[in-house]
Amino acid sequence: MSLVDKIKDAAGPVITLATPVVAQAIDKATPLVEMAMEKASPYVEQAKEKADPFVHVARELTAPLVEQAINKAGPYAEKVAVTYGPILDQAKEKAGPLVVKATGIAADCVEAAVLTVDKATGGRYHDQCESVGQLIGNALSRNGKAGGH
Repeated sequence: MSLVDKIKDAAGPVITLATPVVAQAIDKATPLVEMAMEKASPYVEQAKEKADPFVHVARELTAPLVEQAINKAGPYAEKVAVTYGPILDQAKEKAGPLVVKATGIAADCVEAAVLTVDKATGGRYHDQCESVGQLIGNALSRNGKAGGH
């Protein structure tokens, strides 16, 4: 039995039981969330306007401190790079195949989760599930390739 099948078997009954409750919660919460966002919007804008000058002052005050920290840490960072650079390269070489393998397993898990949610919701959110699955799959694919090189 594949990992995907095991996840489906384990999660299926729980998702089946939770689906009506989640659907009700979404139905009841959506108008309230929209109303809260609508009412909060002017206050968010006001808060941004009031905070903006303080943010600029904070940036101006901290910039010299950040520069001092970089200047002081720079020589140590160089020493670390020289000392541990070869060890880091070895770790990357050994981790590459493991990242690729983990990426494949993670992609299978995402696929199983998407299929389970889609099945549990009776296809009601099929497009959203498929979209999320593709986004995650693409991210995993990119990360797996990056880790493998």
